[in-house]
Amino acid sequence: MTTPMTIKTIAAADFLQQGVRCGLEGLSEIEDTIRPIIEDVRNRGDQAIREYTARFDGADSVPGSVEATPLEIRNAYSAVDESTVGALRKAADNIRCFHERQVQQSWTCVLDDGTTMGQLVRPLARVGLYVPGGTAAYPSSVLMGAIPARVAGVRHIVACTPPAPGGAANPHVLVAADIAGVDRVFKVGGCQAIAAMAFGTNSIAAVDKIVGPGNAYVTAAKKLVFGYVDIDMLAGPSELVVLADASADPLLAAADLLSQAEHGPDSQAILVTTSPELAADVEREVLAQVDALPRRNVITQSLSDHGLIIIADNLGQAVDVVNHYAPEHLEILVDRPHALLGQVENAGSVLLGPLTPVAATDYAAGPNHVLPTGGTARSRSALSVRDFVRVQNITSLSRTYLDDILDAAHAIAEVEGLDAHAAALAARRVMQ
Repeated sequence: MTTPMTIKTIAAADFLQQGVRCGLEGLSEIEDTIRPIIEDVRNRGDQAIREYTARFDGADSVPGSVEATPLEIRNAYSAVDESTVGALRKAADNIRCFHERQVQQSWTCVLDDGTTMGQLVRPLARVGLYVPGGTAAYPSSVLMGAIPARVAGVRHIVACTPPAPGGAANPHVLVAADIAGVDRVFKVGGCQAIAAMAFGTNSIAAVDKIVGPGNAYVTAAKKLVFGYVDIDMLAGPSELVVLADASADPLLAAADLLSQAEHGPDSQAILVTTSPELAADVEREVLAQVDALPRRNVITQSLSDHGLIIIADNLGQAVDVVNHYAPEHLEILVDRPHALLGQVENAGSVLLGPLTPVAATDYAAGPNHVLPTGGTARSRSALSVRDFVRVQNITSLSRTYLDDILDAAHAIAEVEGLDAHAAALAARRVMQ
């Protein structure tokens, strides 16, 4: 039996009054710890990577073994069950299909006076994918990061993943990387991997953008290298809000909250409901189901420290709680879930109805599971094809169009005190 667990209950009005906002905590202290490691990798490259890999992962890498070889990738297929390979292929197909609908097209328009304006959508040249690994396997993270990049047209994708103590990469990660179209996989983890992809080494060429989840050290490293290289987001602990009314099945609601809590002891699993009776039933189901789960100790800590049941007076107030909290995942388990969708403003991923558990979209439904956390769903979106392109504005003005805007542009330049700008515009007045 696990240690007795109590999930805190609070009224929605009190929750809203407290102004609760989740964010990243403790990164500054971690940055101070890892900044010398990042600088060391930047200065010494592969030699520093090998030393940190041996120290942190217990893997004695030698020159030539940092990269997973084609033979190692072929052998990975033999080490992974055929059913798992099939599952990864099916998930990859669904993820690819979903993201192909996100592709943006370049466009131009020609005005009556001959002026041409438009935008060119160009893929990034090189993308680096961080994949948590070592003793655990996260092949889904490979699919979610690499497939939209490939759909966007990124020419070269590399992945870094921590090796196991023996120095080998996780075979599930290697198989997923092959299926997703990753060009090269390096057995390097932690902040040293982020530094290598940001600045480049003899083995690992610098990339234009780094994406993918990781622990707090990886997140802090991504923050430190941002500016030298682009990143997807700074991801904090995973979050799920289940919004439910009296019609919800407490067994399903509890199962989904437990699935979220098992991510880690700092995960956020929250039930928002208009029914005190359902709240009590869900809490009983959580306590009944948790003891059968292998990660029950992690779940117990997560729910004891961060779990929450919020009782709302009505669905409108329940939605207010959701929009205030801005969760990474939102499950809507109410009688008419689609009717609430238009009111939900802040959520990374919205899952409607009892047949759409968060676990389905975590793995194989198609939408991306790399999502904003810590309240950043107010301003950020899920990882998508758009994260792997940049848009170039193009302009070719006609004489008529330029003459029409010259006075306005010249006046604004003078207001801003930029005399050279004004002069550059004035020089066009005398052009024939």
